[in-house]
Order: sequence, then C-alpha cells, then structure tokens
Amino acid sequence: MKKQKNIVFYIYLIFTVFTFAPAMILAQSNSIVEKIWTGVGGKNKWESTKYIMFTVSGNSKYPSISGSRKFLLDKQSGNVRFEGTLNNENVVALLNVQNQKLSHVYDENGAEVSIQEYKEVLPDLIGQYNIDLKVLSLPISIMSSNISPQSSNKIINAEKLQKLEFSNFLGNSGSFYVSEESGLVKRIDLDNKSYLVNGYKDIGNGLILPTTFKASSDSITYQKVASFTEMEPEKFKEF
Repeated sequence: MKKQKNIVFYIYLIFTVFTFAPAMILAQSNSIVEKIWTGVGGKNKWESTKYIMFTVSGNSKYPSISGSRKFLLDKQSGNVRFEGTLNNENVVALLNVQNQKLSHVYDENGAEVSIQEYKEVLPDLIGQYNIDLKVLSLPISIMSSNISPQSSNKIINAEKLQKLEFSNFLGNSGSFYVSEESGLVKRIDLDNKSYLVNGYKDIGNGLILPTTFKASSDSITYQKVASFTEMEPEKFKEF
C-alpha cells in the first residue's frame, strides 16, 4: 500500500512539473518583453510615432549604395524619402516600401532624372532601408525574432545583464543581452561578431532608441535620429 502511494506521489510530482514549467517559462518571457518595452519608453510610444528620420553610416550591404545615407519614413503608408549615393550619384529617391515602387528620383540640384536608371537598384535600396530600420529599432525588432524563453545572467562592465537567444533577426540566429535594471539591450552577438549597443537617446515623444553599435572590426552609427507625429506630405512627393 505504501509503495502504491509513493507511485501516485511521483506521478503527481511529474504532472505538476510539466503543468507549471511552461507557465513559468511563459511568465519569464513576458517579463523580459515588458522590460524591453519599458526601456524604450513604452509600447504606446512606438505605436504613436508615425514618422522617423535617421542618418546612418556603416553596415552598407549593397555596392550600389555608398557612404552615409538618410531616410525619412512614414510608418503607416510605407512612403520613404532617401537621400544619399546610388550608383555613385548623389540623389533624392522617393519610394514606397510596401508596394515596392519608385516614384521619383532627383539629382543633387533638384532636377528630376529618369527612374529607369535606378529601378534595377530598387531592391537594394529597400533591402538597405529594412536593415537600417531594424538595427535602429533593435530593442523592438528583436522582440519579434523568436526569442528563446531560456535565459542566463552575465556581468559586463559591472552591470548585470540577462542573456537570451534568438533564431531570426535579419535572417540570422544569435544572442543579446538586456540590462535587468533599465531594460535596455546592451549587446548583440550576430554573424560571429559582438556589438556593444549604446548611444541611447530620446528621439522624440519619449521614444528611446540606440544610435551606436560597435564591434572590434566595424561599427554602425546613427548620427541623427528624430521622430515626428506630423510631416509635410510634400517630403514624399517632390524634391
């Protein structure tokens, strides 16, 4: 009889572990997400921001795009204004990343040029835009990159960080480190490189994003970043 009770007890114990462990992991995952949202100023700050402007250098993935580049985007419509160098020419290009259409291209003096010359590099331009925006909004974009619910702690620069794994950020897997105190992402390991994430600033309306990503061999810098709730529609229609 005693043996039978022991078997029942062990079955109950196993059942309890399998029942509550997933709930504990889910709660832990939700807690991390909440920390990250708090770090950037809150989910409502990101959702209420309609326009973002940024100038970035480094991390250029396409030969057709060189030097620093400036993007102004309408998050809702997908309209984007690009100012930079395409095919070794300084241009202003107006496009929509949702329907993947190029509407106008102007030279540096404001004269409109044929868009036929630039249609072949449109996929490169959209690809670079997507990379630049996802890196700038790293704390937000990382939350949709299949984060593992398992985490570990690590001390970096006398700060306690929570290490988490992800399986799909910019198509790759890796890990990132979040400050347990502030909820800010402080480091990301990707493509066999470790980037220190810093330069957090309020870009407007209380939205806080990182502006510097430094590895031992390269770096990504956002020299100017600003968010807006209103914007002149002409910015997406003409020079």
